[in-house]
Amino acid sequence: MVAMTWPEILDTARGTAEEYCKDGSVAWFRGHRSADYRLRSALHRHVDDLVRGWKQPPEGSGLIQLLRDEYKTLYRRFKADAWPLLDARERSDWGVIFTMQHYGLPTRLLDWTENFACAVFFAQWRRRRDQEATLWILDPHALNGIAINNSGFLALDEDIGESTIPATDWHPKWVAPERNLQSVAVFPIFTNPRMTAQRSAFTMAGDEFVPLDAEYTNLTASGRLKRLDLSPSVFDAVNVFLRDAGVNPFTFFPDLPGLALRYKAETERRLSEAKLWYPHFIQ
Repeated sequence: MVAMTWPEILDTARGTAEEYCKDGSVAWFRGHRSADYRLRSALHRHVDDLVRGWKQPPEGSGLIQLLRDEYKTLYRRFKADAWPLLDARERSDWGVIFTMQHYGLPTRLLDWTENFACAVFFAQWRRRRDQEATLWILDPHALNGIAINNSGFLALDEDIGESTIPATDWHPKWVAPERNLQSVAVFPIFTNPRMTAQRSAFTMAGDEFVPLDAEYTNLTASGRLKRLDLSPSVFDAVNVFLRDAGVNPFTFFPDLPGLALRYKAETERRLSEAKLWYPHFIQ
């Protein structure tokens, strides 16, 4: 298969987003710095790691029950320990989950963004020059049309009306339904500046231990979940795109750690340029 050029990737992403928009939906993007990464939640990866090496690992409903129990335990322990450290926006059922996600704890959430440049940034961030990265494009309305027979977003409000499918089914605080949960698209309540800067959106993983593209093969077949590979040949073009767009770590991490990351990236870039232009003076 011939690798796509960067202009072809841009045209495909733009055309896909326009196609979704014409159908009344939006495009969500996600970037992976390695093409080997799959569309799986951190919670599922955590449980996989947990049972790896067990003599008789659970299967089927037993594995799903372990997933639910582990999520409940992680949620309760984090909420109990972190409560004095949380601000008012984070002291809610979903606010706790978003804070867990923010600090890298296992949850059902998988990060997406409405901002194409943001997805490109994360695909390129800390990527090796010889590494193939991946961009994913999702039609969230199409996903929910299949998952819950409703093309809208699943509401994560604290007060849920009778006509709304209860998002509490996916929340570890509440009793899970007897049926297996499917992955759904949700629009979050922004509880921290990074979510706002990144124009965060999420898919919330169901119970199955398969990537999103394997769970919804018909989405892929219909072009409503699309994968674009970034070959090593477009590495420099992607850097130029991000530079021209004015994107740096502080753009999407608008806090002191993000500022430090920006300065570190700028220092590394200057050193790289110095080696290029003054090779006789730098070992």
